[in-house]
This record gives sequence, C-alpha cells and structure tokens, in this order.
Amino acid sequence: MATKTQKAYHHGNLRAELLQRAAEIIDADGVEALTLRGLARDLQVSHAAPNRHFKNKAALLSALATDGWLKIKAATLDAADQAANQDAHSRLNAMGRGYLRWALNHRPLFRTLHHPDVNRYADQALKDAIEDFSQVVTEAVAATQIAGRHPDVPVDLLTLYTNAVPTGAALLLVDSMLAADTFAAQDQEALIAQVINLVVPLPATAN
Repeated sequence: MATKTQKAYHHGNLRAELLQRAAEIIDADGVEALTLRGLARDLQVSHAAPNRHFKNKAALLSALATDGWLKIKAATLDAADQAANQDAHSRLNAMGRGYLRWALNHRPLFRTLHHPDVNRYADQALKDAIEDFSQVVTEAVAATQIAGRHPDVPVDLLTLYTNAVPTGAALLLVDSMLAADTFAAQDQEALIAQVINLVVPLPATAN
C-alpha cells in the first residue's frame, strides 16, 4: 500500500492543485484557515510536500494571487483578440466582458485576488503581474480616448472608472445579496454585456 510520502512523489501537478485548493479554502473559510499542513492533508500528500513548492504560507498566497492575475490578464486579452471588430471601443468592451466573465466563472480565485490579507504577502512577482495587467488596461483605455471616449477626462481617472465597474459588479454578484439575488435568474452573458456596454458603449456599427 502506498504511503503518504509515496503519494507525494507520484502526485500529479501538485503545485497547481495546491493553488486550487488554497483558493477554495480562502473562499470558504478565509485566509486564517489556510495552512500548508492542511493542504497536504486535503490532497493526501506528505506534510512536507507543499514545502517543495512554497516555503511558507506567505509565498503560497503571493503565488496564488500572481497566478490569478496572469490568468485574468490572459482571459481579458483573449476576449479582445476574438472581438469581431477591432476598433478601440470594441476591443476595450471585449476586454471588459472577458474580465467579468472570468471573475464570475472563477469565483474562489477572484475573491482571493481581492482579499485584503493577500496584499500583505505581495512579493515582486505579484506586484509585476498586477502592474502588467494595469498597463494593458491603461493602454486600451487611452486608445478609446483618442477615438473620442471622454477625451477631457484624465486617463488615470478614466482607467479607474473603467476598472471599477466590472470589478465592483463582479464582487457584488459573487458576494453580495444586494446584487446576487436580484440578478440570479438572468442569463450571465446578457448581464455581462449590459454592464460593460454601460461603461464602454460599442460603436453603432458594432452593435
């Protein structure tokens, strides 16, 4: 019979499974409930196995958030690349839809990204991932300004607004009965489109 130590060596992608389980624990019980030993127990590996990937809880949290920001950036850019029209407004609209769609489809990890305690453990990799995502959005927002969207608003303020609406909508839909109950029966894609169209209206020819 295989021992737990043997399982640790024959486990699948342990790092990915540790990150996934960590997000689930934080989502259900908060950061305080997360421990490396608890993760090892849940995944039926030796108690030392998680330390091969993360030296402590802080490193795990930072890696989890970094992974999340990289994934949400990829989802955002993939959505833009798949947009039928490639004008600035259509691309930014598609980015907003991709962001909100990812958030609603990956609720535990999205909650983790915005958990106040996670920021305390941010290492340089996490800071770089957030900065990269922010730069992508800022450049897309600036392109819509050039195309006529709120041309007199400072780009930093317009970027803040453009980020705030889908992020706030996602947090409300994920966590708050204020919105979750109201929109529970609505088709998700239709709701995403309605929210993002308010922030970045599509050109008439793209509707």
